[in-house]
Amino acid sequence: MKSTLKMQQHRTINSIRFIGIVMLTLLAYNPIYAQSTTTTSTQVTDNDRIIKGIVSDETAGLVGVNVIQQGTRNGTVTNEKGEFTFPNKLKTGDVLLFSYLGYVTQKVVIKDSTTFITLKLTEDLVEMIGALDTSKPYKSKRKN
Repeated sequence: MKSTLKMQQHRTINSIRFIGIVMLTLLAYNPIYAQSTTTTSTQVTDNDRIIKGIVSDETAGLVGVNVIQQGTRNGTVTNEKGEFTFPNKLKTGDVLLFSYLGYVTQKVVIKDSTTFITLKLTEDLVEMIGALDTSKPYKSKRKN
């Protein structure tokens, strides 16, 4: 009698545990939605606009120029013709950084009338400090 009563209690406790674990799992993997500010079409100002442009040097458009919004991780790169379309809407006063290896990094401030940017990058002068010393022969550290 005592053994059947203990078995029933054990089964009841196990089933309650199982139900508890299932409930916790469902709650843990359920998406949580927080309150966020949503903008309706009437709240979007005329200040927000998509910026397009062309980046080139003296000869032609540059492929792979980094175009980054200053202070954020938002950015894009130019295509084969040097053209870009910035993926996010920008406001007046935002700053775009244009960087390319071997060229001077330039900043462009977005103004009220800015919708298209034509930018010409200038080459950066890279100087090597010191000369290669050829008077000392290189020696191997291996011992024969």
